[in-house]
Amino acid sequence: MSLCFTPRLRSLALTGAFLLTACPTESPLFEGPGPTTGTAGEDSTTTGIGGDSTTTAADDPTGTTDEPTSTGDPTTGTTGTTGTTGEDEVIPVPPVCDDPAVTTCMDPVTKCKLDPDRDGYVWECDNAPDHSNPGQEDIDGDGFGDVVDLCPVVASEQNTADSDRDGVGDGCDVCSRSIGIYNKNVVSVPFYMRVRGNPSQLDSDRDGVGDSCDNCVRVANCQGYGDGPGLAPHVVGQPTDVQAAGCQDDADVDLVGDACEGMLSAGAAGPVGFLEGDDFDQDGLANIVDACPRQPVERRACASDDDCPDGASCTAAQICNHADHDGDAVGDACDNCPWTANPEQLDEAANDDPDGDFIGAACEQHEECVERENPRPLAFYDVSAGGYCCVTTYDGQPLIDPDGEPIDVADLPPLPPGVLELPPGCAEALAHSEDGKAHKMKACHVEAPTDLWQYLCLMPAWDQDLDAVPDDCDLCQHAYDPSNAIYVDADMKEWPQYGKYCNGDYSWEKLDPANMCLP
Repeated sequence: MSLCFTPRLRSLALTGAFLLTACPTESPLFEGPGPTTGTAGEDSTTTGIGGDSTTTAADDPTGTTDEPTSTGDPTTGTTGTTGTTGEDEVIPVPPVCDDPAVTTCMDPVTKCKLDPDRDGYVWECDNAPDHSNPGQEDIDGDGFGDVVDLCPVVASEQNTADSDRDGVGDGCDVCSRSIGIYNKNVVSVPFYMRVRGNPSQLDSDRDGVGDSCDNCVRVANCQGYGDGPGLAPHVVGQPTDVQAAGCQDDADVDLVGDACEGMLSAGAAGPVGFLEGDDFDQDGLANIVDACPRQPVERRACASDDDCPDGASCTAAQICNHADHDGDAVGDACDNCPWTANPEQLDEAANDDPDGDFIGAACEQHEECVERENPRPLAFYDVSAGGYCCVTTYDGQPLIDPDGEPIDVADLPPLPPGVLELPPGCAEALAHSEDGKAHKMKACHVEAPTDLWQYLCLMPAWDQDLDAVPDDCDLCQHAYDPSNAIYVDADMKEWPQYGKYCNGDYSWEKLDPANMCLP
């Protein structure tokens, strides 16, 4: 039996709205008290992606919000459900449970070079040798640790295929094809409605084609997948071929599917189409107004901005728009820089994301990452906002520099939300949680590992040493060095591909495992 509260929360949190359904008290999953969570301080608790448990709370997670309303029209919600939330309904704490232990070798770490990520597992035993994961979590049991697995709920023999470079592997990505296939040269499609990326994996009609690349967002039209008579909801890992007959059929090649051509749902602002007054996703907001015109926002009536979720505004149609915390007219759920204004991402000539990893140049943490892909990793938590997990990766542990000197957290360089502070919108989201925290969801919480996909949310780009140089661009991933200095040898020869603080005097051969692998 799977948990009963989060499928709706997860998909609604992506849009910046909250429509919650509490679990019935008689559910056997919730007998007895919930789990006790550890804390890193009085006001907040955190774990990284590889942590055993989850917890993060804002300094004051009691932000207020009006209760969401429903139109009663199932076509206006992202999940096809309707209803209202009572003031006393909260997200219950998931029960204590443990996934089966991962079998791994336990060779002792006798030299630091055998354990570069310093998680206690030597290289040949470690299922994620470059990422610290002392729990060695591997939900699908394919040998790739969850912290690096592009499809952590679908077992595969390799872990490199990610055609659209959004951090979600082709084997579980509902928009896995190269973005170019969806952006044919059709004059009627304005650039702001072109397909860009789909790390959130939202699929409103459950037909196996994600909203951001679906030619019929609200009508299932792919190989018998979907909700309704004669259809079966798509399950993560099931194959879809958008170029095969019976999937995304589009006889006139106008990028609007035959199944929804001319469709005008109750409450929609216009028909399915790409004109400014059309409503491609049929959510009640015209394309030109909709901050994410391909991804439906949960219908929420409003008279002013005060009636809308944090970061969202009330439109002239008296419906709340997508949350847009940076105010660049691109909603958080489809913004490649959700907290740094970069309207140029909608300008065809700007080439805002040259490496195609769905992190815009405006919010790449280091210049080396602008043209080197380093997509945000995914994780599974029960509370998210705008598609981002309501936790922080820093867990309160003491920080030291390469020489072993302590680093004050206050002296760290600027880091993105989700590292030291919660992503915007999380205070409001966590106010609905029973204990004001987000919790990591495990396979033992659901019937099948693929059911975890409903809890999918994004974490900040990997930066394990917290030096503001993401791992994929960092010359020394596990040595704090905001300057990312290159190695210069004794003969004064420069080695641009090698870092100063993991070579020479700082090379693994000179580090002492008895001294925490310090010089």
